[in-house]
Amino acid sequence: MTRRILTAACYGIVTALLVILVVTCVLATLLRFTSITESSIGLLPIIASFAALFIAGIIAGAKMKEKGLFIGGTTGVLYSLLILLIQFLGYNSGVSHEEYLIYGGNIFTAALGGVVGVNLFNRKY
Repeated sequence: MTRRILTAACYGIVTALLVILVVTCVLATLLRFTSITESSIGLLPIIASFAALFIAGIIAGAKMKEKGLFIGGTTGVLYSLLILLIQFLGYNSGVSHEEYLIYGGNIFTAALGGVVGVNLFNRKY
């Protein structure tokens, strides 16, 4: 059972990272070849992170086929821990109060995606 949970969560995390990578490449291209500045982007990276985690939750829930809230939440927690480790170890910066809210939003969004993923692909008629 724990192997299935970790496999589904890893599928979700890899999906989230791939979506973030694509969004990052698109934003970098827009910043390079248009007159858009970094300050004009605003909350777009946070919105992209939530969208990536929603998709990741859907993938993890579809892979697990049960317990969508749990597997989505697990995916969100693991993703948030990964981001926290990169921030803390890579950039040597602490966590602010606003970032705790973002991490909570990450977990909630991934859990919601997990519920949708289980119910979207687990049809029993």
